[in-house]
Amino acid sequence: MNRTMPFPFLLVLLALLTPVKGYGENAEAKRWLNAWREASPMQDARSSAAFYAANGVIYMIGGIGGEVVRGKKGEDVAEATNRMFMRSTEYARVRADGSLSEWKAGPDLNVKRGYFSAAGHANYIYVVGGAYGPHGTKLLDTVERAEIKPDGTLGPWQMEEQRLNIPRRCVKLAVIGNYLYAFGGFGGILLDTVERAEIKPDGTLGEWLVEDNRFNAARYIHGVAKVGNGIYQIGGHDKEIGGGIREVEWSKQDKEGYFSPWAPVAPLQKGRFGPAIVIHDGFIYAIGGLAGPVYLDSVERSRIDGEGQLSTWEYATPLLEPREGAAAVVMDNTVYVLGGSNQDGFQKSVFYATFNNKGEIGYLATPEEIARHEKFLEEKAKRPPLPHQGTVVEHIKRPMYSYVRVKMDDGRLVWLAAPAQELESGVRVGFPNGTIMEGFRSKSLNRVFPFIVFISEIRQIEP
Repeated sequence: MNRTMPFPFLLVLLALLTPVKGYGENAEAKRWLNAWREASPMQDARSSAAFYAANGVIYMIGGIGGEVVRGKKGEDVAEATNRMFMRSTEYARVRADGSLSEWKAGPDLNVKRGYFSAAGHANYIYVVGGAYGPHGTKLLDTVERAEIKPDGTLGPWQMEEQRLNIPRRCVKLAVIGNYLYAFGGFGGILLDTVERAEIKPDGTLGEWLVEDNRFNAARYIHGVAKVGNGIYQIGGHDKEIGGGIREVEWSKQDKEGYFSPWAPVAPLQKGRFGPAIVIHDGFIYAIGGLAGPVYLDSVERSRIDGEGQLSTWEYATPLLEPREGAAAVVMDNTVYVLGGSNQDGFQKSVFYATFNNKGEIGYLATPEEIARHEKFLEEKAKRPPLPHQGTVVEHIKRPMYSYVRVKMDDGRLVWLAAPAQELESGVRVGFPNGTIMEGFRSKSLNRVFPFIVFISEIRQIEP
């Protein structure tokens, strides 16, 4: 009897007996999960910090931090944030699996800075503008530079001789060719201008020059994306309504290094200020931010459709929690969102995820990770009882905000600012802790509130 197996049958048998990667006896099957996970937290909580990433190292520079503390007034209904402008820096290395090493301290800046940006060229990092002092009222026009050493650490920060023409808080930066550009910000007024400085061979900067072409709208607390020699200006703050703007505009550098007239492109789905911006594989992603009093966990993306064009923005995987003023960088196929702030104050945590071949954000997760995430979503969907209750006495509605005067159960009257909604006098409402603003002037009402609490929601309580 011939006991020799036919060759095709032998191949089929071997395939059936060979363990499939990820499905062996000692391996768990993984599947794609549209979610984020947490990496090593930073040493310090930081929001509105400068950041840069190169050669497998992420640098976090300055910013504002602090702790949530009880306010001087209404201390049982609101919380205020004790802001601290920072000189410190720290860095972490990206591991082979995409996670981060423990964070280590780097050299201090010469000047405390928050609400500023960083950009890199060759082996130097530049930080420009920003602010410090009470509520960031001390505006900065100075520039500092540090060398990236071969081992990834930073040399000491050096003050550049050349200064901006206009101090710029919340300025955004980009390097194109041998020029460093500074876009928008606040310099006493909201700015619609660009200025640039040439980067010399020794790393120093030439004189800053203000360009003639202006944005279609002033850009403050906005986002910037550089694609080739073009720049997208994304979102920002609308001072009239106190909310975010949806508009996006684009321009490109000409042969002389100046920008051509700015042109509108596809707007965001959600007006937002303080978003983090990243680019990956032909998509621009706008991450988090603020929409008036509401911190956002949503993420939008748009495909770059030819020079200067964008597809309609669409929502992508939301963050694990809302973030405004966060940093975001892409290293290889992994995106990191670092720090920022939300209703719970300044944050030191770091989220990270990868991109699949569709541009979706997530990661290959084990069954245990998937189960944990599903439980997280269940808990997130629950609406816990709000800690404070009262009765609406007065309600003034505007497009972005509802200004609501509430009588607490102990008889005290408190003004609240919350997302715009319909509320009638006499209804009972609940609300969370918020941020105290003293002497706040509402432009839409042309009114100064001696004391008001900004909150993320007001929830009507059924009788």
